[in-house]
Amino acid sequence: MTDLEGIPGIFDIDEIDRTSKNYAFARRKLTDHINCAVALCKKCGADDVYYLDGHAGGGNVFEEEIGDCAKKVTVADLAPLVKEKRIDCVLELGSHARAGTMGGFLDHTFNSKRIFEYRINGLLHSELSSHAVFFSSFGVPTVLCCGDGAACAQAKEYIPDIVTAAVKTAKTRNICTPTENAQEIFENAAREALLRYDKISQYKIDGDITVSVTFYRTDMCEEALEKVKYPCVRTDARTLERVIPQGKLESFYQLVF
Repeated sequence: MTDLEGIPGIFDIDEIDRTSKNYAFARRKLTDHINCAVALCKKCGADDVYYLDGHAGGGNVFEEEIGDCAKKVTVADLAPLVKEKRIDCVLELGSHARAGTMGGFLDHTFNSKRIFEYRINGLLHSELSSHAVFFSSFGVPTVLCCGDGAACAQAKEYIPDIVTAAVKTAKTRNICTPTENAQEIFENAAREALLRYDKISQYKIDGDITVSVTFYRTDMCEEALEKVKYPCVRTDARTLERVIPQGKLESFYQLVF
């Protein structure tokens, strides 16, 4: 699973703006990072490696440079892959902290312009932890978080023994500084996570899963309500809520609005 914000070498909000002259630089860093991760997976015994271009709907990776070494997948592909037991573990590359995190570089959850907070069973959750909830419902552990220091610390709130690679530190919300030897830190962490992936705990939820999203404005909530794919209720002016009965989580789309 990939995002742009936590990739090593990206230090400014301007670099992830598609209209910026620096966006190509961010794409380069992401592509290189994926290729490095894929190589590590293969060295640790993986037969197949899949990657999801997760930032802002995709289109960030120089796909021709990934080639045949890894297979691109979409969100819709995740359920078939885990149901067919074709995924042993998940690496999170480029992670950021959840919305409202002090000291988090480009903190947000799913949509920085629309979503104020995202909760599962009443607890604030991040994108990484929502992924972990989905994958663990099929017995697949999330074993690595690579991102800024706040994202890595937060990942351990959900999965205490997850392996982390803190490759940068936020100066402000929109600017961060690199960690010394960031690439080495990432490679060592990824290798450790892969070699003991089956020993890392999973973020499993027993019972029903209640997902709630609070938007910044009332009209944003109303617009989302008109477009939802799965049933939900409006609990207040800005919040939508959905209950997924135990054992009925079949698609990652059930966890988002």
